Amino acid sequence: MYTIMRHAELKESLHKRYEKELQQLYSRTYSSSPHVRYRICYFVNLILEKLGPNAAVDDTQCDEILETMLERVKDVSAGVRKQAVLAMQRLQIPDNPVDPVVFAYQFHLSADPLSSVRQCIITCMGRNYITVPYILQRLWDVDEKVRRHTYVNMCNYPVRAYRVAQRLPLLEQGLNDSSANVKKTAVNIMLKAWIGSYQQNYVAPIAALKLDSSEEELMRFRSVTKQMLREIFEQTDNQQLMAQLPLGDDCELHRCVPLECLNVELLLYWQCLGDYLESTQADESDQVLPELSVFCTYVNKFCESQKPDMDKFAQIEFQNMLLSLVEILDSYDLGDEIGRSNMKTLIKNLLKDCLLDHKIVRVLVRCMEKLITDLNDRMQFFIEIIYETCDLNTKQNELVHDRNLISKLLDDLDTPSKMKRISSLKVKILELEEQEDNFRRQKEYIQAQSVNKEKMAVTEEYTELIKPLLVKHGFLDMPARPKLSNQERVLKGLFTSYYMVASPHVQKLTPSICKLYKDFICRHLHSSDVDIFEWAIKCGNAYSMFYEAYTETVFRVVYHQFYNSKEVRLCETSVSCLLELMDHYGIDYVDKLSRKIGARGLGSKTSNRSQLYTVQDTYDGEEDGDQTVQNSEHSVDIIMAMGRYMEMVVDKGVSLAIVRGLCRLVLRGHIDDRPEVLKQLLKRYFNPNAEPIISQVLGMFFENLVRLKKQALLQPCLLPTLWTVMNCSFDAPLNAVQPDYVVKFFIDLTIQEASSPKSNIHNRIALSFLHYIQNYFTERREMCRLLAKELTNLTINVLNGQEVKTEMLEMADKLITSELEPRLVKNIKVFKTMLDGSFNPPSREARDDLESDEECDTATVASENVVQSEQVSVTNPEKSATEQTLTNASDPQAEASAIAPTATQVSEPILTTFGTENRARDCPGMQEF
Repeated sequence: MYTIMRHAELKESLHKRYEKELQQLYSRTYSSSPHVRYRICYFVNLILEKLGPNAAVDDTQCDEILETMLERVKDVSAGVRKQAVLAMQRLQIPDNPVDPVVFAYQFHLSADPLSSVRQCIITCMGRNYITVPYILQRLWDVDEKVRRHTYVNMCNYPVRAYRVAQRLPLLEQGLNDSSANVKKTAVNIMLKAWIGSYQQNYVAPIAALKLDSSEEELMRFRSVTKQMLREIFEQTDNQQLMAQLPLGDDCELHRCVPLECLNVELLLYWQCLGDYLESTQADESDQVLPELSVFCTYVNKFCESQKPDMDKFAQIEFQNMLLSLVEILDSYDLGDEIGRSNMKTLIKNLLKDCLLDHKIVRVLVRCMEKLITDLNDRMQFFIEIIYETCDLNTKQNELVHDRNLISKLLDDLDTPSKMKRISSLKVKILELEEQEDNFRRQKEYIQAQSVNKEKMAVTEEYTELIKPLLVKHGFLDMPARPKLSNQERVLKGLFTSYYMVASPHVQKLTPSICKLYKDFICRHLHSSDVDIFEWAIKCGNAYSMFYEAYTETVFRVVYHQFYNSKEVRLCETSVSCLLELMDHYGIDYVDKLSRKIGARGLGSKTSNRSQLYTVQDTYDGEEDGDQTVQNSEHSVDIIMAMGRYMEMVVDKGVSLAIVRGLCRLVLRGHIDDRPEVLKQLLKRYFNPNAEPIISQVLGMFFENLVRLKKQALLQPCLLPTLWTVMNCSFDAPLNAVQPDYVVKFFIDLTIQEASSPKSNIHNRIALSFLHYIQNYFTERREMCRLLAKELTNLTINVLNGQEVKTEMLEMADKLITSELEPRLVKNIKVFKTMLDGSFNPPSREARDDLESDEECDTATVASENVVQSEQVSVTNPEKSATEQTLTNASDPQAEASAIAPTATQVSEPILTTFGTENRARDCPGMQEF
């Protein structure tokens, strides 16, 4: 082909002759030699590449080229596939949603096993709204070179052409990539390009990332933005950063961003810049934030902008901005006494009058821990606010119980019907108060809650009737801020009650906190409002950690929700609470409580909440043991129930809560005698469909298991887990897991630095392998083959352990004399030489290459066929003179260097059997084991 092209340049009269010879060569595209297939695709690629930007190709020729290249892109040789990808670049029509080239690119982009082919497709694929989502999926590629290549190629794509939902993960993945090279590329290339497109305005890119879909997306946006700004700040001069802030010069709000131009993006920039300058101890740190007293005034003025008619998203955005402000407040140095006083007043006003999200309450409680270090004083501060906000001082409330005040107010009434209505409401309130107290003393909390709900409604009507009289006589000023509903006030009280106790600074409950529990928290343990009920459970669980007397009441509620709740949020909360109680009091203690409740029954009194979701339905008819969930007369194994829930429940939050809790119980030694729990966690870890966050948690769990030297817990789980993987159905998720990866995971995780023969984990694993082969070599041959092969990968320690060594040798001899396959006998004999210390096994990779499995045999045959075909082609006497010249003139070394064919590439399975590499890098997959 080279000779033809070289001679074609000399004489045009010979073109027809050379065209015929090229046609003869073309009939060998279908050659068994990957070199020929490679050169043909390479030739087509060169021709199309050299054509001008306005060139066109005849439809017939275009179809023929396209058909051939679509075949070659499925070639077993990676080099051929890569050249086919390049050759099709100018044949694609990216705007056509059914374009065959785009379809082929999309498939190979996620399924091709060679990273260089995937990189090539990223370069060649046209970019528009159809193709960009497929390219962005490579941000989660298992190969860091592909991830880096994605950022290098996509940085030239205009940032404004991305959808917001694409910009955020693009930046998020780059800033959090496990590879330093990928992160460096995302920061130094892509982020710089983005900032340049906004003319070095550092606030504008923040707005380009903001997702307005939900509160969760806003929190994600905040996290990514803070990371992005930190990278920008580290590469920019401080004065240039300061110039982006429009700080005010007026005396009252000096060095504050004017409220009229304040928004989420500018406030985040202000907050992050202040944190950065403070952390780097820069001279400009005092120029970014005002004095503490001035900032308290600023926050108070901002809260006055909260309107009662805000829609849902406006309220979410307001809460998001207020969260940034209170986080700035938490960063202040409290050396200024006047500032401390103003800060305390601000926090008190916020907790009393403003509608607050629980994340804001958490920060405010953290601020007060620094302001008031004494536990009793700090708790009293919060308790007074809760009692006042939630109307817990009802008997001291002058609006109901002060006779002189009421008489003075009623004297001005000239309407007998209104006076009669006020008097009847007052009597009704007093009666309901007495009923509520009686129910509470009898621990009938459901009835007490029902009475309290009725009392609050009557009190609301009573207050509205006398409010004009109070304003007229100057007893009451109309509130400037939006009025909070009873639900909002109760929720805020529960937020405060929870965070003030769930703190590392609290070691015990004071008498005033115990009174708060009786007066407030236990009232709402059976609330019909889902939000209130959820936070009441959290509070009750936190309080019971410090005072065992509360545990049984709280456990009864949580236990009932775990087995019967049809609300996902409540199921997740009850799971977390149960596992925290097990960790704190021990599994035996919780088991006694469950049996006690089972003996008494859960009771017939239930709340009137709407049931929307059930976890129980997923188990109907599966196992007889599941029926015990509905039977209150028998105790239930909560640990096993959670293991089943973890497998079956679709909701990520519930599964994550179970995984975290069970991992904590294992690490803290609560369930060392429960290997079935670890089996459940292992199955979840090996499941390729597991959520990335759950895989991350489990990955950290196994790392900590090794760090705490608790790997021995894994040994009983090896064989059952491996059999589960090998015996699963075809459509099960675990069917995609390679069994040898599972064994490698266990072996690598159980290697010990130092051990005695009796404590050596691999000794026990070896004995279990030998016993298993003896018991199942006829029924489970595939698994026995794998175990025999993996015997030589174990780190056996039989030095000074003659008993263990003798047992292993006897088992090995017994198996060798049994009717085993020759392959198994060979591996067991090698294992015997390891025991005698006379065999030094090669590396795992070398042993795998030497194994005579079917895949390796296929590879050898394919390689031999290629070599034979090449030899026949070279010695064929019927070749044309041009072909003979080509053969003689070609440099085999250069040819091999250009194509780089290997036996592995030639013997790769055809495309229909390629495995996908579309796994998240932070989700531990089988290849990473």
